[in-house]
Amino acid sequence: MRRPAAPAEGLTPLRLAKLALLAFFLLGLPALLDIPYVTSIYISALMFGIFGAIYDLMIGYAGLSNFGFAGFLAVGAYTSALGAVHDGISPWLGLLLGGLAAALVGLVTGVITLRLRGLYLGLITWFVGEGIRFSISNTPGYTRGVLGLSVPPFPDILGIDFSRGGDALAYYYLLIVLGAAIMAAMHLLVRSRIGLAFKAIREDQLATESLGLSATKYKLINFVVAMFFTGVMGAFYAHYLGILTPTPEEFGVPRTVEILTLAYVGGRGTLWGSLFAAFLLIGFQEYFRGLGAYRLVLFGVLLILVMLFARKGLAGLKKFVW
Repeated sequence: MRRPAAPAEGLTPLRLAKLALLAFFLLGLPALLDIPYVTSIYISALMFGIFGAIYDLMIGYAGLSNFGFAGFLAVGAYTSALGAVHDGISPWLGLLLGGLAAALVGLVTGVITLRLRGLYLGLITWFVGEGIRFSISNTPGYTRGVLGLSVPPFPDILGIDFSRGGDALAYYYLLIVLGAAIMAAMHLLVRSRIGLAFKAIREDQLATESLGLSATKYKLINFVVAMFFTGVMGAFYAHYLGILTPTPEEFGVPRTVEILTLAYVGGRGTLWGSLFAAFLLIGFQEYFRGLGAYRLVLFGVLLILVMLFARKGLAGLKKFVW
């Protein structure tokens, strides 16, 4: 008896309809509404979704816990901002410099710490992240510290206005381009032989090393690449926000907890799940803005519920509903 033929791969009508709906939601709806408040929520959701996807590259594919993620974000942000303020470096070049600076710090941190595992790795990266933040706070003569560093916007390009008070959609579509490039690069990475090594290390590091692969080497590749993308996004964040202060809410543990929550709620090992989670949770966060710092308690409760009852996050829920 012959088996039924497998469904054909490719762009089926259903997939085309999904892509069209997604394109309208991400590209068309913000321009159609053209409401600055809505655009700012879109920017926040997409930006944090990309942060979560980068975190997922570490925790979901190589099993690396980085509790100092926000500190590396600060490296990218302040590298680009200080270069623009003190040396007149173009913020467009600052995107690359921010990524390289964060990757360099990630390389040094990784060489020292990636032989550790689990909680020990998380604690060391937390110390590094907090050390970065306190270093920025304690050098007000150069970084302005807690007084706040005023950051210039991106200069106009191709007639597109990025000035303060200009079209917020310009920043949104710039973020779309950056996010698409980063997501595509991570997607190609995890589907390569290097990505296969990441997954093997995540599942069983001892067995992977018994096959002759260097777990430390592949974890270092994962960590440095993730920190490069973090630095690029940090540079964008700096010039979009316009002012930087090394507070815990911006570059400390609360920020890391938010990003970690997105990675877990979206579903580890999916990348795109963090984007889906971000649009849901940013709306949740805006609705409960009046609670202030207590929103972190709600994030913690949500994270615990997901880890207990939906280990695969929203990505797993999608498959279950389908």
